[in-house]
Amino acid sequence: MKKITTIFTTALISTGLLAASAVQADDGMKHQWRYASVAPPGTPWVNHGQAFRDALFENTDGAIDITMYNGGQLGTEVATLRELSEGTIDIGAFSTAGLSSLVPEMALATAPYLFNSYAEVDCTYDNYLIDTFTPLVEKANLKLIQWNEVGYTHLMTQSKVLTPDDARALKMRTSISPAGRNYWKALGNDGIYIPFMEMASALQTGLIQGASMQTIPYVAMGFGQLAPHFTLTRDSHDAGAILMNLDLWNSLSADNQAAIMNSLQPQQNLRAGVRGMAAYLLGKAKAAGIQVYELTDEQHGAFRTAVQDMYAPMIEDMGGDAATLWPEVLAARDQCRASLTFQ
Repeated sequence: MKKITTIFTTALISTGLLAASAVQADDGMKHQWRYASVAPPGTPWVNHGQAFRDALFENTDGAIDITMYNGGQLGTEVATLRELSEGTIDIGAFSTAGLSSLVPEMALATAPYLFNSYAEVDCTYDNYLIDTFTPLVEKANLKLIQWNEVGYTHLMTQSKVLTPDDARALKMRTSISPAGRNYWKALGNDGIYIPFMEMASALQTGLIQGASMQTIPYVAMGFGQLAPHFTLTRDSHDAGAILMNLDLWNSLSADNQAAIMNSLQPQQNLRAGVRGMAAYLLGKAKAAGIQVYELTDEQHGAFRTAVQDMYAPMIEDMGGDAATLWPEVLAARDQCRASLTFQ
């Protein structure tokens, strides 16, 4: 896998993010914050967070200084999200699948085959979902600062997978998300929950034989060595979010709150960086010997058909406000789909 490592390193060199305009902010206090994520070092997610950190330090004349703990240094997503809610961690970037451990309804946005394109994803998140999910996120004592971008999930496995029957036969890791759990149940596979940072060892020991995975972490974290088959199912899209502890946010001056929002890097830059790197790494991974399978329309249809009855049990599994919010999410998606059709 030396070639894969070289490919990834080369891709990182080309990743850049723009700085935000300066906004002075000073409440007379010095703030030292901890920022948590499981993102691999050097990826667009880490670059995005570091650019935000640097801009915020400058825009507050050093009043807010953030120390970055990426790569799961502070623990799993589930553990660090709980600490963020409790206030022992201040800020961080998290996947929607991870966030659903505290706010189960968030998994509605990751429902398999909800979106047909990135254009639908961006339109729905930017125009509708911030209002839909903010109240629920705040109930968990979190402040939603900005949507992130994780990408579409595919299947990484230790043997070839082209059909639901192929996937059903393997021991597959499932995330903690209700969407993930019910996806695998619908495929007739019980799934095994393994924290993200423990997947490599689970693959090595045979506890699992595969998992849903986005392209960048698949390559960046060396999963291709352990699961050299990558099937482009494009089933669930995960946006993720940058979150703060809500009590901390509410304790800040209006100037510091404004400085935070004005220090955020352009969201579309992150999306473009993640999607561009994913496409680049996928092509280079193919050239390096990873078995990448592009499904036909018929094969995609077989997966869609296999899970078409998963949505009602998924909503029941989530509980809370999921039954009320699901029609809102679908309506938002449909409005975007219609508007994009006529562009």
